[in-house]
Amino acid sequence: MTSSGRVSARRPRIRRRLAVITTVVTGTVVLAFCIPLAFFVRAIAYDRAIDAAELQARSLAAELVAARDPAAMGRIVAQANSAASSPAAVFLAGARAADARGALPAAVRNGHPATTSAAAGGREVWEPVRSPSAAQAVMVPVKPGDLSKGVARTWALLFGGGALLLVIAVALADWLGRSIVRPLRALEDLTHRLRDGDLDRRQQPSGPYEVAEVGQAVNELADRINALLASARTAAADLGHRLRTPLTAVRLDAETLTDAAERDRLRASLDTLEESVNRLITEIRQAPGPVSHRADLAEAVRDRMAFWSVLAQSQHRPFKVRAPARRVEISLDRGDLDAAIDALLSNVFAHTPEKTPFSIQLRRTAAAAQSWSLIVEDQGPGAKAPEVQPGSRRGTGLGLDIVRRTAERAGGTAIIGTGKTGGYRVEIRLPDNAASMAGRANPADTTKDGQQS
Repeated sequence: MTSSGRVSARRPRIRRRLAVITTVVTGTVVLAFCIPLAFFVRAIAYDRAIDAAELQARSLAAELVAARDPAAMGRIVAQANSAASSPAAVFLAGARAADARGALPAAVRNGHPATTSAAAGGREVWEPVRSPSAAQAVMVPVKPGDLSKGVARTWALLFGGGALLLVIAVALADWLGRSIVRPLRALEDLTHRLRDGDLDRRQQPSGPYEVAEVGQAVNELADRINALLASARTAAADLGHRLRTPLTAVRLDAETLTDAAERDRLRASLDTLEESVNRLITEIRQAPGPVSHRADLAEAVRDRMAFWSVLAQSQHRPFKVRAPARRVEISLDRGDLDAAIDALLSNVFAHTPEKTPFSIQLRRTAAAAQSWSLIVEDQGPGAKAPEVQPGSRRGTGLGLDIVRRTAERAGGTAIIGTGKTGGYRVEIRLPDNAASMAGRANPADTTKDGQQS
């Protein structure tokens, strides 16, 4: 997968998770504190209103204890109500005063103070008047608004302060999360660049201790990879140089052939082999870098079969080649693609007797419309087991390993097994890298049958 296909868009974000966790924890604490406090504020407002009414009723009842004249009582009540928010009512011993409401509660008739419910959710506070006064009781009404006076404002301040605290906590968590995410993103970018082949890239460790330690470990890992690759390049280049000695000996032996055609054919093969060795040495000495190649799979199949068809005809091998005439673009270097096809075909020639038929075909994969299958199959002895392993033909298995690694680099897979006739069958499934070119002409398959000479 390339850098553009990273999964960071689907990955849960650390800062978002920290914000969610902080919101849940802080919100739970705020609600656990604000909800009981809200009920407590409402209870205080209720008690304050009732206490004020009781004080008013008790004070008026104390003043009416010595009053026996109704006119004097009226003056005392009028004077008391002029300064009160709720006018009090006085019940006389023989008859009810003009501003009294309702009948006396039983507790008040028995000489006890009482609080009763009134219409619209209000309350009535009763206070009995002691003898020998002509008044029997004082009643002070409490309005519903007085029972909850100031509660709404207090609740707004309370829950508003809790919401502000929640916002501050989330902002602080986001700031702390950013201090963690920044070095992590730098580390992520470093690992992706190392994956893409930029092995010289390093990161300055930063952030929390654990993150900085991971960054330092990644830097050391990149250094170790560079050292191993350098060692491997040196060893492989030395191996390539050693191959030149036997190659020169074979070239000298070829010069001794008397058949000019056979000598020319062998020279051409040796030139191709020497060119491959030189290319191997050059590529191994170069440090790997970011690679983004494309190659035409159909053209590669046709070109390589044009090379191998000469050997097939000389060994009297019937063969079939099926490849579309259109361009089949895949994400591989042309040299790697040719090496994989050569490994498949050389496997046929190396492990089957002469005159053994084989075929190579390139076709759409039935399971996925945007991928192709390259199938090389022979009708040789094959393997008895249904699942053939790379080493089952007594080879080194290197060729098929090259095929498998090449398929994986292009995002595909290699399936190794037996065909319908019992011969060896290798199928490489590769994704089509040119889906945008679907508007071109429909592919027309071409078939070539090799003839025995």
